[in-house]
Amino acid sequence: MTTTKTDAPASHRTAHRLAHLRQGLRFALARIDEARLTQVASSLTFTTVLAIVPLLAVVLSLFTAFPLFQQFQVALEEFLTHNLMPEIVSGNIMAYLNQFAQQASRLTAIGGIFLMVTSVMLMMTIDTVLNDIWHVRRQRPLTQRILVYWAILSLGPVLLGASLWVTAVLARESLGLVGELPFGTEIALKAIPLLLAGFAFAALFVVVPNRTVSWRDGLMGGFGTAIVLELMKTGFAAYLTRFPSYTVIYGAFAIVPIFLLWIYLSWLTVLFGALITANIPAVRTGRWRHQHQIGAAMVQSVAVLRALMQARQAPEVGLTLASLSQSLQLYPVDVQERLEQLAALNYVTHIQEDGKDRWALVCDPGTTTLGPLFDRLLLARHQPALARDPALRNALAGYLADPPHEPPLDEIMRSGTHTVT
Repeated sequence: MTTTKTDAPASHRTAHRLAHLRQGLRFALARIDEARLTQVASSLTFTTVLAIVPLLAVVLSLFTAFPLFQQFQVALEEFLTHNLMPEIVSGNIMAYLNQFAQQASRLTAIGGIFLMVTSVMLMMTIDTVLNDIWHVRRQRPLTQRILVYWAILSLGPVLLGASLWVTAVLARESLGLVGELPFGTEIALKAIPLLLAGFAFAALFVVVPNRTVSWRDGLMGGFGTAIVLELMKTGFAAYLTRFPSYTVIYGAFAIVPIFLLWIYLSWLTVLFGALITANIPAVRTGRWRHQHQIGAAMVQSVAVLRALMQARQAPEVGLTLASLSQSLQLYPVDVQERLEQLAALNYVTHIQEDGKDRWALVCDPGTTTLGPLFDRLLLARHQPALARDPALRNALAGYLADPPHEPPLDEIMRSGTHTVT
């Protein structure tokens, strides 16, 4: 009997964990399907192939215009060759890309403008994709985005090349002083590319979306993405070495499909890392188990309306998105979606006060009903089939009563209509 008593709670906990695991898998698959990661990765692969040579040409022209940065260029090229792709193919690919970029850098002024436009288009595509993952409906102004892109194009390669060059110099000097680096120092130097990639992905996930993303979530997603990319690079290199099917089929042309496949897998990993980062708050608070329940949007919308109605007594007009999220204990993405739905139905409006974005109630609570919101989020009450079926209307009303009145099917079917048009 004692064994049964101790085994029962253990089996209950195991079943509970398995149920949570199944819910987590369903949630992850639903988010992947909703974000259309495979299709988006394919689109970004095509855009990257079109823009990578113009992008390299812009960077190369920048280094050429300032000879002071020549050593930075060498450090950046070595980093890209050894860390961006599997080394079995990276040498040939970088050689071809550099050759194409040098030819493109000889273009006229009009050609140079075309290169800049193509490079900016790639960044705009990445911007749009990441904002879609974070469910951003209102992006930054175009001029502000273009200034950010220009800063990334001009300063990004220089700063990255400078940091890599300094690291290489310090490592070389240290090696000359001590003869052989300690094991821990050697491991730390080898981890520098992984650290740089992790911080770069974290900055991408935090800065690009027009949404408040905490650095803690960004660093978790960024370093997770960098680690998965490093493991994938090792696995991809092992696959190409042991199963050279692409080389057998395509011969010397095999470098092209291998390059395309690597870009696609890389974008798929980066997008999945962004998706994980966007959903870390929901997983942390456990809301992922409830946020996709039918009717959750209606309940959250009513909570937002109640908070804005109470805020009418405060001296300041409306509430910010951050204050609403904190008071309702909801993730800002969910609150933003509810606010946009309510604004479309003329319940609330977006205002700016003292440089802050705020939301305020604009409807009259004494005369406005929840009818439009009910029709939008739960059930359109004026559809013809429902209007001709009073038994069904009464049954639906009974389900929300306290205590609920749930008539049997036979009672509803006898007086119902047989058509739905």
